[in-house]
Amino acid sequence: MTPPKGKKRTDEDDEQSMSDQGVGNLFSGGGAPSSALAGWATPAPAAAPAPVAAPVPQAVAAPTTVIPQPARQSAPEPAPEPLSDADTAKPVGFYVSQNVAARFRKYRKQNDITHTQIVLLAVEAAAEKGIAQVVQDARREPKFQSKLFAVTVKPDDSDLRGLGPVQLQYKPTRAQKGIIDQLVAESGLPDHTKFLAAVLDQYLPGRRDA
Repeated sequence: MTPPKGKKRTDEDDEQSMSDQGVGNLFSGGGAPSSALAGWATPAPAAAPAPVAAPVPQAVAAPTTVIPQPARQSAPEPAPEPLSDADTAKPVGFYVSQNVAARFRKYRKQNDITHTQIVLLAVEAAAEKGIAQVVQDARREPKFQSKLFAVTVKPDDSDLRGLGPVQLQYKPTRAQKGIIDQLVAESGLPDHTKFLAAVLDQYLPGRRDA
């Protein structure tokens, strides 16, 4: 039997349509491939290699150098500071005769200097003259005189020229007084007062003690 014309035409049309659409789309570049075929035809992109972390440099400990320590010694004592006049000056009293005291005050007013400066000048002049000579000149003739016992008679240090009841003062520094103490010891006199009385009597202008 001959199929109906309408039916045959329909089948042929369907085949032609499939041929035009399916095959054409697979090989021609005009149409977009289906999702299934596109996934099969296009190779999947290769996975990027994981980044390799650079090795962190490790700090290398420096070698420890052991420095030998010297044997511990006791700290040296500090040198004493130089003496200051303002800190060490202290008043020192001594006794002279009325005559020496009057000459002392007159000399101070005429020259506008201090008691301390007068004493230091008198001691310096005595040192230049000679302490032994100054002491010898200050001694009076002993009241007891004997040719036989002259060697055994002790000099009378309480009756020196310049010595008396009037008190004067001056303010030497510790260093200055140290020098005067050495001269007192050199003179052989028993104390500071007798030495200064004899020295001042011979230094100050005016009439000396008889």
